Order: sequence, then structure tokens, then C-alpha cells
Amino acid sequence: MQGKQGLTVKIDPHRCIGMAKCTTVAPGIYTIDEETRKAVLENAEDATVEQLFAGARACPTQAITIEQYGRRMYPHIIPAMFGDAPDEE
Repeated sequence: MQGKQGLTVKIDPHRCIGMAKCTTVAPGIYTIDEETRKAVLENAEDATVEQLFAGARACPTQAITIEQYGRRMYPHIIPAMFGDAPDEE
């Protein structure tokens, strides 16, 4: 889905385990497909930005990603804190 304020919402069907946490916090916006038992985005045009993010934050496997104008907004990508630093030339 692309729409509100340049937001793109994607649900990764390989990460989704069908716990329906997203449907609890944003009912009618996120639903569970009866056939696949995976989350789907419905009524995106009626959703508020808060509902879109609430559903994404509720997902225990972070299967829902949100981008704005091509920049990832949720979940945040955290750089590694430990390990080898890249070689400096």
C-alpha cells in the first residue's frame, strides 16, 4: 500500500506467523486472511497513520515494515554495536 503522506506498508508473508496482534490494535485495517492465515492490509485508505504504525509495532516478528518516500521508518535498522569494525584504508 502506498498512500498517506508517502507511506508504504508491506507485510512479509514469510515472517508473519498469524498471531493477529496487528488486528487487535488496528481492527478493520489489518486482518487475517482465512486461507493463508497471514496478515493483510485492508481498508488502507481509511487507516490513520497511527493505526498503521500501531499494527506494525504490535507484530512480534516485525513482519510489517513501513517506509516513507523510500526511507524505512519502522522497524528501525540498528547498526551493529560489537564485532569487527570495517577496515579503514
